[in-house]
Amino acid sequence: MTGLRLRASALAAAVAGLVTPLMVAPTASAVCYSADCVANVARNVVGGAPCSPGKYFNYGLGAAGETFVCNKIGVWTAAGPLIGVYNVALDCPQRDVSAQGSDGVAFFCADMGGGHLRWAHRIDTLE
Repeated sequence: MTGLRLRASALAAAVAGLVTPLMVAPTASAVCYSADCVANVARNVVGGAPCSPGKYFNYGLGAAGETFVCNKIGVWTAAGPLIGVYNVALDCPQRDVSAQGSDGVAFFCADMGGGHLRWAHRIDTLE
């Protein structure tokens, strides 16, 4: 019985040694409130130029910082300013600004009625 207790104590100590570093490890921040921290944004985009559309990661920035979206037909078109990473259906700050979901889906800020602004999927980029 004593040997069993020693083995159980050793196992508990080993498990605690594995779990402790995970609990104190720093977590990455998912907060992004500017175009600079949005993942996979194309750079030096030219409006009207061809692009490769997809369901994810369709935003690009021009040389002067203007925002473009790669639409379904494969052309970079002007979009409202890209202001970061947000979640669909949550409140947004200003009509027609752009955002990207953490999964790479393109959103825009839309009036859902009565002046209530929420993030919505861009229908010009979905496949």
